[in-house]
Amino acid sequence: MKFYQVREEILKGKNITDLPLRVTFYARVSTFSDEQLNSLDNQISFFENFIKSNQSWTYVPGYIDEGISGSSVKKRKKFLQMIDDAKSGYFDLIVTKEVSRFSRNLSDSIKYTQELLSHDVGVYFQSNGINTYDPNSEFILNMMGSVAQEEVKRLSSRVKWGHKEAIKKGRVLGSSTITGYKKEDAKLVIVEEEARKVKKIFELYASGKYGFYKLAMELHRQGIHNYKGNIYDKDTLKRIIQNPKYKGFYRGHTTETIDYRTKKRVSIAKENQIIYKDDQIPAIVSEELWNRANEVLNCRSVLMKSSNGNAKRSERKYCYTAKIFCGDHLVSYQRMANKQKQTKTRWACGNYVKYRIDACESPIIAEMDLNHIFTIIMREVFPNPDAIIQEMLGYYSNLKVGHRYQYEISSIENEIKNIQAKKEKLLELNMDGSISNLEFKERNHQYNEEITSLYSRVSKMEQEKKFMTDHFGNIKVLLDAIKKQVDYQNNVSEFVDKFLEEIIVYKEENNRHKLLLNIYLNLFGKPLPVKTGVRHIHHDDCSLFMFSREVETLDFGRSDFQRNHFKINVSFS
Repeated sequence: MKFYQVREEILKGKNITDLPLRVTFYARVSTFSDEQLNSLDNQISFFENFIKSNQSWTYVPGYIDEGISGSSVKKRKKFLQMIDDAKSGYFDLIVTKEVSRFSRNLSDSIKYTQELLSHDVGVYFQSNGINTYDPNSEFILNMMGSVAQEEVKRLSSRVKWGHKEAIKKGRVLGSSTITGYKKEDAKLVIVEEEARKVKKIFELYASGKYGFYKLAMELHRQGIHNYKGNIYDKDTLKRIIQNPKYKGFYRGHTTETIDYRTKKRVSIAKENQIIYKDDQIPAIVSEELWNRANEVLNCRSVLMKSSNGNAKRSERKYCYTAKIFCGDHLVSYQRMANKQKQTKTRWACGNYVKYRIDACESPIIAEMDLNHIFTIIMREVFPNPDAIIQEMLGYYSNLKVGHRYQYEISSIENEIKNIQAKKEKLLELNMDGSISNLEFKERNHQYNEEITSLYSRVSKMEQEKKFMTDHFGNIKVLLDAIKKQVDYQNNVSEFVDKFLEEIIVYKEENNRHKLLLNIYLNLFGKPLPVKTGVRHIHHDDCSLFMFSREVETLDFGRSDFQRNHFKINVSFS
């Protein structure tokens, strides 16, 4: 029903439960404790029964967030999915327990309830007896939202005060995973085996012979690894060297929350931190060794700044830099070349470059093979640009003429109706005692997951439809862009610079000489998101597959069993 129709019926004196609405629910608990999760089970059971007991309502599976704070909706994935589904017209009414379950932030409450109403979706706060279709609801909601928001503010202040009092008493707060220690009753206790690792790290680094990369490899050679059994990384070693707890000093107030609503934290300047000698913290290294190690660190930092002032360059030195990623570690590939030994230029995972085969067994790729692969790709993409564009246009036209989207969506809706009928039958079996509550709960949960998955498929189809419309709606843009380009057949580096978004490298059959390269091209020249690291690790990113090829290596200097064999999958976005 439309908003004005529902409000008109309510003004006539009808109850919200008497109107023929499609109804879902939203439930949330703020921790993962057994008590809270039990509360969540109770909420779910209550809402399902509450909605289904109203004969005028049609039940739509609910949305559930577990262990999520109510202060902000940013991390509540199911909540945000619910808002998106509401805009798509999946339901007419959302039932939730109370204002604080929906949002403790007043601005969020008002924003989302108004946004939902603009899409003809109301919210019914069951405990408070408020539904947003009611003309008087906005005033009441404002009052209750203000009270809930003020409670969060007071709670934040109490937590902050308790934190400061604990610091004054020397009680250790924060992470329990401090290498060399364990926490007992908020006090640090030395773990001897780990403490020996920490001493060795300080002794080696204070000698001045090792940077962090060389230090990590020396520790590895001596059989010293992090708690996961892996080689230490630079940042972890640096944090260990800088931590004053290892010399028996307390350090607190290193960060502070500046906004109780956003939870945004800022680092506190060193002079404003709380640092003092604390007899309750057992030292692992002497003050003299700690100070010597930190002097080495400070000297190296000054040298790096003076000699490496232009390290962060806006331009990439090589066309493949920051465009190839290891599928195992999501680490960028780095270029390896040795002019003195006249070896061929190759690319390898950054972990391999630093620590060799112990750190990463991902494939090594000769640059000549990369250039050969992109020569093949260029011949596929630009042999006849007009023909390719016409093929794309034909593909898009076929999609529209065939009504594929509407047919598939209708099929999915029928599946959902069938599952909902099964759920109703299941409820009848439970109510007459034919099946136990446990069996009902398990099978009902399975049906809910199936329905959620089906709704997700519909959402993805809508995204695909939008993608196709956006990219093929004005195909002349692509035609003009391609016609303006140089002859890329003779210039691999320009093609890679212009059109390559990224390559993700995998091993096939756990063989580092059988390579799978997932290659993503940016043919439309769209601006890429401001983001470092791999972009296409997930397969639901709306990229469209173009073609696959088997490619043999040109790097014949290796023995037969070491020669690479490539399978390339090329997609565009």
